Amino acid sequence: MTPILNHYFARINWSGAAAVNIDTLRALHLKHNCTIPFENLDVLLPREIQLDDQSLEEKLVIARRGGYCFEQNGVFERVLRELGFNVRSLLGRVVLSNPPALPPRTHRLLLVELEEEKWIADVGFGGQTLTAPIRLVSDLVADHATRRVSVVAGG
Repeated sequence: MTPILNHYFARINWSGAAAVNIDTLRALHLKHNCTIPFENLDVLLPREIQLDDQSLEEKLVIARRGGYCFEQNGVFERVLRELGFNVRSLLGRVVLSNPPALPPRTHRLLLVELEEEKWIADVGFGGQTLTAPIRLVSDLVADHATRRVSVVAGG
C-alpha cells in the first residue's frame, strides 16, 4: 500500500478492504464526508492555496484540516486513483436559484467510471455535499440524507 493510502486510511479510520467496486466507493465517500470537514478559511483570509498532491496530503490528511471543493475532491481523486479506480475531475456550475445567466464553472467534482457505469462523486460541497456517489443518468432521482438530488441535462 502506498504512503498516501496509509495516511488517508488512518485519517478516516478505515480498516476494511478497498476493492475497486461501488460498495467501496460508497463507503469511502461517506467516511471522507464524516471525517474530513469542509473548510474555506484559506480562501477567506486570503492565503495561497496549493493544489498539488503533496500540499493537499499535508493539509487535509497529515495536518488534519479540512478544505474546499478543489482540495477535498483533489485528495479523494488521488486516493481513488491509487486504489485503481478510473476517475477524473470535472468542473461544474453551482446554481442555487434561477439566475439570469448561467454562472461560471467554479466547482470541482469527480467522475468515476465503474462497472460500465458513470458515477458522480463529490466530497467537497460543504453542508450540501453528496452523502454517496450518484449515477450519471439524466433525471434519475436519488435520495441523499434529507433531500433528493438528480442530474439535469443542460449547459
